[in-house]
Amino acid sequence: RAARPLGSPRLMSLLALREAGGWAGLADRTGCEQALVRAQAYFDRGTAEADPEWMTFYGEAELEGLKAQCWSTLGDWRRAARHARRAAELQDPHFTRNIALYTAELADDLARGGHPDEAAQAGMRALDLLGEVQSSRVRSMLSGTSRVLLPHRRTPGVSEFLDRHASLPRMV
Repeated sequence: RAARPLGSPRLMSLLALREAGGWAGLADRTGCEQALVRAQAYFDRGTAEADPEWMTFYGEAELEGLKAQCWSTLGDWRRAARHARRAAELQDPHFTRNIALYTAELADDLARGGHPDEAAQAGMRALDLLGEVQSSRVRSMLSGTSRVLLPHRRTPGVSEFLDRHASLPRMV
């Protein structure tokens, strides 16, 4: 409510997304869905003069990435994967770290959703991107994905991902 008088729909959108994440963390699907609808509606209003300068990072890719996190937290892997895939596709190629993050999210959502081959492919793309950026968060996400994929290690693509992930140098 305090941000409403500022007249920035993008700020309101981001705040609604943060609220959605909170509801998801509380396993309140209805509250999360309502906040996500508000976030999208505010986002659709576009940019405004009143948008804070620090919000330049917040575009459609970030919106999709945060939606993916909400659906993942709620265990709706299909929806989470759809939004994570869209986030990775929409992200400006100069922001490699964000692409790696969204791709790691996609890999994990696919793995948990029962799509080990697709998860391994996304995981390999995220590992490729780790050659360009350092991210303990992405590495941690890929470790979780590896654990989920272990029962599928006899599948060639999954095996290749697991081997490559296991060969990553340890971060200090």
